[in-house]
Amino acid sequence: MRSFFPFTSLLSVGLAVLMSCAQGPNQTDGTDQSQPKSEPGMEPRSVMEIAIRKVKEGQEDAFATARTTFIHTLKMQEGVQKDWEFKSFFTMPEPDDTDVFVGMTRYESLEAMQAIAGKLMQSPEAGQFFSTFDMKSFVAVQPVDGGDFRLEDHIQNGNVLEVAVRTVKTGSEDEFEPKRRAFFDLIARQPGYLFDREFVDVQTGDKVVLIGWSSMEDFQKGAGFLQGQPQMGDFFGILDVKAYQALMLFSK
Repeated sequence: MRSFFPFTSLLSVGLAVLMSCAQGPNQTDGTDQSQPKSEPGMEPRSVMEIAIRKVKEGQEDAFATARTTFIHTLKMQEGVQKDWEFKSFFTMPEPDDTDVFVGMTRYESLEAMQAIAGKLMQSPEAGQFFSTFDMKSFVAVQPVDGGDFRLEDHIQNGNVLEVAVRTVKTGSEDEFEPKRRAFFDLIARQPGYLFDREFVDVQTGDKVVLIGWSSMEDFQKGAGFLQGQPQMGDFFGILDVKAYQALMLFSK
């Protein structure tokens, strides 16, 4: 899903998404996807931004330099709790023809993310960085169970992290939970499985999942086994997958 927006449009889209996140998700199906909003006396919930960036051909060095500058500036902002950079080594159904890196940034609240977006997205650092890649997917997520999530409690160097952004096909909403449970119960029984956590994109209501594995070998063995199981086919049959990447930690 390569972006064909011109660069100025991409910045505008990114800013619009971030600035509108505090308004809460749209209702995309029959389930209740409403998220708690920050109200007086209510503890703000953190939100994690996930940006899947496909490096433009011939821009590898420029991307690395611009990313270092932009991420340094981002980490200095009040309200940024943690940032991770991952490199993708696998996607489907078609392989990427240039490198893909995934940035995950946790903010202390939706309001903090909104304020930082307003400050940084039109900056020279952002402009230079965004010109070096195409955005495959961008989401800002919170756990569907209403809790908080600290990625550093679940992943470390050498682990593999899967990220998938998906929607449920119209008419299949009631099948999502039972088919997800059957498939993920099977995943959880595989050697090397670490965790899985389901999230919702606070703007669109898209469903996002993270799955952790101890090692590349564990991920490959698990993926090979799961591809032949009916639970996987049943679950994937009700989904439209917008983005999928398997990742290794690049920096934190």
